[in-house]
Amino acid sequence: MTHFDDLDRCSYFGDDFTDSLIAVGWLDCDKPFDRGSVEQAVYDRLIELARDPWQPMVFGGVHQCDICQYDGPMAADNLFVPDGRSIFVCPSLITHYIAAHSYVPPKVFVDAILECPDTRSMDYKRLLLSSGGRVLVQNGG
Repeated sequence: MTHFDDLDRCSYFGDDFTDSLIAVGWLDCDKPFDRGSVEQAVYDRLIELARDPWQPMVFGGVHQCDICQYDGPMAADNLFVPDGRSIFVCPSLITHYIAAHSYVPPKVFVDAILECPDTRSMDYKRLLLSSGGRVLVQNGG
């Protein structure tokens, strides 16, 4: 899987989107990451948002957990989490990383998760726009 340090700009989706996106949870077995506990409410909200994530584009590839010793789970979706200033993007495997590997995302992302509207709502799209996501919304409808 592609690796980005937490809170770095995310170039995974191409140059047109890099300035709008901040990476969270793009883990790799050879890179250190913060570990600890995550509040149940944060995990539950991530699960809810990941059930029907808004996707501005479709990719043919998948992410596979390479932290698991054998047969790490795979997923293809990404979650876009606006906070009014920025848009965080994480692979949907972030829920696995939290549950199985005790990954702790940055606090600013955790706060955004707890405040994020449902991904199919107009409030979500408005928040994307106010967070600098016009090019994403235009691309993804």
